[in-house]
Amino acid sequence: MLDIKLAKSKMENEEGMNHLWIQLLQDEKTQPQKSEIQIRLPKGIYRSNNLNGFVENEREHIVVDAPDQDVIVEIFTQDAIQCGEMTIVVSLLTAETTVSQEISIQIVEEDEMDRVEIDEQVVERIKELRNTAPPYDAGTDIISIRPRILEKRDNEFSYLEKKYRVDY
Repeated sequence: MLDIKLAKSKMENEEGMNHLWIQLLQDEKTQPQKSEIQIRLPKGIYRSNNLNGFVENEREHIVVDAPDQDVIVEIFTQDAIQCGEMTIVVSLLTAETTVSQEISIQIVEEDEMDRVEIDEQVVERIKELRNTAPPYDAGTDIISIRPRILEKRDNEFSYLEKKYRVDY
């Protein structure tokens, strides 16, 4: 029901980034229903909103309303965290069942990143998603910022400026 992959086998412990690809697989015997994806990350690893544009509720669960969809989430570290193997837990919550799956991620120093393995299938899916993304202004609010208007005013020193100004 869940298939989870990481774009890179390792992630830097400080300012590292990776992508998590979650695929929802539909069983033939179950009815399609609204579900939520919960992602539990180890301490020190954070995530951005999903790149697919799905709604995220107040519990930070990703709401998926159709089967056979996938979700891509960018995960990252902000500060230096301890190196080692950590576990990411992804749960699919429906009204009837809860399915959880774990994936391990290796946190390493920057100099160990030269031996990283990249999952080309995940990278290709991220590229597809980026290419099919709506244009920047579609569905966004327009913010108008008025420019500053500089006014020339007379003040107590303006006569000195006029008298001693040197124009080249």
